Amino acid sequence: MNELQLLTKKLVERDFHMAKKPSIGMGVVTKDGRLFYGSTHDDMGDISIQDCLFEMGSTTKTFTSLLLAQLVQEGMVSLDDSIISYKPAYKNALSFNGEGVTFRHLSTHSSRLPREDMKTLRVRMKENKDEKDNPYKHFSTDDFNQFFLNHELKKEIGEKWAYSNVGVGLLGNVLADIVGMPYEAAIREYILEPVGMKSTFVTIPEKEMNRFVKAYNKKGERIWPIEIPAMPGAGILKSSLDDMLTYLECQMGLKETPLREAIDLTHHIHGKTSSKKVNMGLGWMVEQKKWSSYPIIHHGGTTMGFHTYCGFIKEKQIGVVIFSTIQLKLSRIIQMLMRLKQNVNEDMAEVIFQKLLEE
Repeated sequence: MNELQLLTKKLVERDFHMAKKPSIGMGVVTKDGRLFYGSTHDDMGDISIQDCLFEMGSTTKTFTSLLLAQLVQEGMVSLDDSIISYKPAYKNALSFNGEGVTFRHLSTHSSRLPREDMKTLRVRMKENKDEKDNPYKHFSTDDFNQFFLNHELKKEIGEKWAYSNVGVGLLGNVLADIVGMPYEAAIREYILEPVGMKSTFVTIPEKEMNRFVKAYNKKGERIWPIEIPAMPGAGILKSSLDDMLTYLECQMGLKETPLREAIDLTHHIHGKTSSKKVNMGLGWMVEQKKWSSYPIIHHGGTTMGFHTYCGFIKEKQIGVVIFSTIQLKLSRIIQMLMRLKQNVNEDMAEVIFQKLLEE
């Protein structure tokens, strides 16, 4: 093993004990090639860690925003087009003091929409207590539509950053309507096929389910695959380490892609966040760390069973993807969501970045 392989092995073993039946997969890509390391709790047969499928949660949002950027490049939309033009019935939910929410606002979390429709989610979860590990499964497209028909925006658009799943969910739905196909088909046609990603799915085909890593709650019970029928663009994708490193190769310019201009557009600064050190690209967080001369472009993801980190330093052509099924205490998850603490995957990624920058 080389030094980087030993480091990744040490990091995985350090955090492996934190979970019930844990699985962790780590992938690193540079101009010199790829490195994979990890382990799954369940026997995956002859399936290697780089080919196992994991839920990526909110990292899906970078794909939704890349779809937006590609449609901008094709002249189908403009970043500052009002969403009301496409959803006039949602006017009260998407306007304040004469200003309307735009594509840019949705992609950068500056629309002032809430994080979730918590009122309806609580009702659906109470009605389906036996499926508490899949909270969005019964949040229907009608629920989503009713939320936007009844919601009234009461804050200045664009003034402050506030992470919104319903906002990016709406973005994905509107983009799918514009291209005239379901979100899954749109992502496949506009992103996955041009990039060459063959192991990234909204719905995992039955023949590929043997590659899907099982996640478990703290009681040791299996958590079934996430379902988000009403707003897939907010967090539905599943992928492999191998596919995600292909994604990062395209992001960093290590691989030629017809999406080059659209990808670059997503890396530009389009907004701020609640942290002075973090700006918003389209979908991506663009963060300046003390230990790096260049920004880290990244996004995380958390579902009920999985945690994801996907990030890269474009100028140094270093990319890291980490999937895990480590179960955390509710207090830690809340701190992560509020950006008061990093998740385990992000901690590991920072160590890897710093190691590679030393070389």
